[in-house]
Amino acid sequence: MKINEQATFSEVAECIADSIETQCSHVSPPHDIAHTNSIEEEVLQKISLEPKDDLTHVSLSEVQTLVKSISTRKAPGLDSVSNKAIKCFSQSLLSLLVAIFNACLQNCYFPSAWKEAEVIGIHKPGKPRDLPASYRPISLLSSLAKLFERVLKTPLSNHLVGKGLIIDEQFGFCPAHSCPQQVLRLVEYVSEGFKTKQKIVAVFFDLAKAFERVWRAKVPQGSALSPLLLYSAFTNVITRSTSGVQLALFADDTALFFRSRTRRSIFCHLPKAIDELGQWFRKWRIEVDPNKSAAIQFKYSKNRSKLVVNWNTPNLKMLNARIPWQRSYKYLGVTLDKNLHFREYIARVRKNALFYTTRLGVMLGRKSKLSRRNKRTLYKMYIRTVMTYACPVFAHAALKAIHRLQVIQNKFCRVATDAHWCVRNSILHRDLELPTLSKHIKDASKRFFDIAGSHPNALLSAAVYQPPPPTHFIRRPRNVLIDPPDALTVAVDSLNDVNDTHD
Repeated sequence: MKINEQATFSEVAECIADSIETQCSHVSPPHDIAHTNSIEEEVLQKISLEPKDDLTHVSLSEVQTLVKSISTRKAPGLDSVSNKAIKCFSQSLLSLLVAIFNACLQNCYFPSAWKEAEVIGIHKPGKPRDLPASYRPISLLSSLAKLFERVLKTPLSNHLVGKGLIIDEQFGFCPAHSCPQQVLRLVEYVSEGFKTKQKIVAVFFDLAKAFERVWRAKVPQGSALSPLLLYSAFTNVITRSTSGVQLALFADDTALFFRSRTRRSIFCHLPKAIDELGQWFRKWRIEVDPNKSAAIQFKYSKNRSKLVVNWNTPNLKMLNARIPWQRSYKYLGVTLDKNLHFREYIARVRKNALFYTTRLGVMLGRKSKLSRRNKRTLYKMYIRTVMTYACPVFAHAALKAIHRLQVIQNKFCRVATDAHWCVRNSILHRDLELPTLSKHIKDASKRFFDIAGSHPNALLSAAVYQPPPPTHFIRRPRNVLIDPPDALTVAVDSLNDVNDTHD
């Protein structure tokens, strides 16, 4: 079904609504009737319990702090009460709102009117606009409801995380957890396999419309409670292998990885773990898209190697669907190649940085009237952040690859200062008070590894290995901490030392 160009707004809305209803519905019957009945019975039993007044009441100061932090750019819900209007509430009106919140907490009640949402379709980038399935449903909930959800989120999050009710493998929507930390866990696991000359295979799964089709939980995109309390808690009982196969979760991004000295061991334990995970997906009615899933066989090599799948390499399957082998895969924003050279990722990052540099050329260029300070701020916010995302994970890559990113910063420094071609890059960095990219990455990596090494999540802290000596054939993420500074960094530091001496 396609959207007719001559259709009216109401016809388009009905067409998208029908498509969203289909996307958010399970067309297949439940696979395990006994499991479904037991879940429904447990839910009914929990609902029938008497409410307990054991939640700490919210104070006026807490609500005032939350109100200050809400964005005025968010769209209101069906009640048309915007965040901008809530920010203008008087203290007496906020006190009345606090009384309503505490009454809801005391009676374990969430107003029905706050559960109603206006659902709109947001076009997915790169998808054809005439297909209804190309639109993602976003729920415009009541601003007062979202404020109440934020009141609930903190104590509930503390309870789930503090009581260990969210498994360590789940890094998504958990405090002090991030995508680069989960990627580091995988990279260090593979690097350790390289060091001990083991064979490593990772399988990445793409869950189809994970949030739209969460069975029984009804997860609206736009709710403050949806990510942690409804999705992460929903998948908290996910199957975990007992044969040493590692599980990594970041919201709906799911991966399995395993290493062993023999291929036989890998292709004995890994398919079994995939089958167990697939049965859990089927049981809980989570759909997997095998065509967008992928498997990578990591192999250490100094040079870039081609994807070679031997005839005796068994096919990996998820629910009878074959999982394709690939040479690289974009995982949590980082492209992992089978040799962990990060060349593809750095090339993609460089391309994105050049795109933003061109877009901001008018403000950062030689003819711009912005001050150097403002130009530097724009560069650090919009260009350097693109180049250094997850930098502790790839900072140990080849120096030539990192230098390609430094070239972009060099060009910015020259254009931002309107300097002649003969002025040295070290002088430009000194004048702009801008650290070299390698120094910035090294400092960011030190902070990152300090946090990871003492992290409360045992899976992350255990993944931070000591770097091998510089003469070792394997380089690992923490090598960046012991690498000597490059020539440009040394030159910039020397100029800064001279300035400090004169001062």
